[in-house]
This record gives sequence, structure tokens and C-alpha cells, in this order.
Amino acid sequence: MVKTVLDKKQIFQLVLENKYQVEEKDRFLSRCIDGRYKNSPNLPALAIPGADLGELAMILAASNSFGFQVDREKAFESLVEVVGGVKKFAYHTDSHHGGLALGCGHFGQIKKDIASYNLNEDDLDFLNKKLKFLDEKKVPQVVLEGEHNEAAVIFVDGDFGVYPQYMIEINGERKNVSVFVFHRTFSLVREKLLAKTLIKNKAVRFYDGEDEEWLYNALSETMENHLFETTKRLAKDLPIYNVVFKEDGNFEIKEQGRV
Repeated sequence: MVKTVLDKKQIFQLVLENKYQVEEKDRFLSRCIDGRYKNSPNLPALAIPGADLGELAMILAASNSFGFQVDREKAFESLVEVVGGVKKFAYHTDSHHGGLALGCGHFGQIKKDIASYNLNEDDLDFLNKKLKFLDEKKVPQVVLEGEHNEAAVIFVDGDFGVYPQYMIEINGERKNVSVFVFHRTFSLVREKLLAKTLIKNKAVRFYDGEDEEWLYNALSETMENHLFETTKRLAKDLPIYNVVFKEDGNFEIKEQGRV
């Protein structure tokens, strides 16, 4: 089967029809970059690799990469505080993985090459431990079904969300496609709050006088690295488009090459 790839004109139409405003109270709720989420009214706009579980992995990786000490339990508690409580902690699995949350494509890639994500086996053990805790707390996880049919990658800047699913007409035939989405603006806003919360809760310890701004930059850089590592594997050869929203909802699209 020939894979569908969306051009700039098609992406413009997708964003025009799929953009939505985000309530202030929902800005820190997340989903994964996976394109298989349904276009539901309550879909979080903040799309990052692995959703909140991916954010937890990112904190651990930042510690390994930048050399600051992290109290893993306090880091988890800090992230839960940022998202608004454990019941709002977001993660997902694939239906064909039998409910295994680390069956998420992002974590599938991490497990194949943990060194590229600056993680180790102890980190993965901790993530699995937190999964068991979430299961015991009956925190609902999203089950994503079907095959991947992503036809592009979009990076979103601004205060609007973009639904990932889209019906497109190709050669007179209507076809369902989707896009990988990374919401850069909301991700950066959350990293700022996360850095502040980690320091407030004494979840991190520095050795050379680093501060909140330094930690924010370390977290943001690590998130970008995790995004790069996963998209180059799951979205190989797909085009990347940067969607930049203005305050009134109008937007510009910039082509960023291919993964």
C-alpha cells in the first residue's frame, strides 16, 4: 500500500478544519503525539511524546544528561501536581498490546534504544512501578486502536489545538488520514511550571548553583531530543510543517523539510 503524504495545501485545509480553542484550565492536560486519537471535544491540545508518562521519562533523562540529582518519587508527585491530580495523569496503550501501557509507540522505541533517550534500566523499572501505581489508583488510560496512518508531522505554536484525524479526498476517493502533533508552545509553558514545581518540592538537587531557568532549559532540550528520537523512527520520511497561530486563530504554515 502506498503511504499517503500530505502537502502544504492539504495541511492548511486540515488545520483550518481541525483547529480548536483551548480553555485555560485545560492547558496542562496532555496526550501523546500519536495520530490515532479521536477528534473528541475534550481532547487535550498539549501533544508530547508519551503524554504525562513520557514527561516523567523526560525528567529522568534530563537528570542523566545534565548531571543534576532527582528524587524520582518527588518528581512524580511534582508532575502530578502540575497536571492537576493523579486522576488526570495521561498515558496510553495500543489495543493490540493487551493493555500494556509501555506498548505505547514512544516507549516501544525507548525500550529498543534506551541509551539514545539518555535513560537506563533503573529508570524503566521506576516507570513500570508508577504504571502499577496508576493501575491500582484506577487512573483511566486511553486505548488507541487501529494502524498508524499518519501522513505528516506538525509542530504547533500558539494558543490553539489541532485535532489529528482528517478525511481527505484523493483521486475522487475519501480517505481517513492523521498527523503526528507536537504542541511546542504548551510544552514550553508546562516545562516552566514543571521546573518551578520540581524546585519547590525539593525534587531536584543542583551541584554548581544552577537555577530554575537552567532547569527549564534542560527539560526543554531533553523533550526536543525525545521528540526527535521518536519521530525519526515512527515518522521516517514524512514532511514536517510548523503551524504558527495568531491570537485571532489565523495561522501560517512553514515547511520544515522531512523527518
